[in-house]
Amino acid sequence: MFKWAGNVEGATTVVGILVRNAVDHADPGPTAENRQVQLKLAITENHELTIDVRDPIPQFRDFGQAAAGQERRGLWTLRRLGGELSWFLCHERVGKTVRARMTPGLVPA
Repeated sequence: MFKWAGNVEGATTVVGILVRNAVDHADPGPTAENRQVQLKLAITENHELTIDVRDPIPQFRDFGQAAAGQERRGLWTLRRLGGELSWFLCHERVGKTVRARMTPGLVPA
């Protein structure tokens, strides 16, 4: 994790949650080029870790509930580990990127 000063174990769990959700919830269609999930990790100038998972589906059903962690599922765990969730369409409007942002330091209770 590039010697990131945050909760590396928690960030690894968040990566697993986002990738698993992309694989479980994305129906990519019949072509091989639509069957990709991409992962990108970066550390910002403010030492925040951004975890981006791109999938071929341009929607995120029930994002508000998911971002609020209202269901005791993977994204609820993501929030418990200190991740902030967002999403945006890809530039070419083919698919979306789901982003978790994590800050170094103590994980909120």
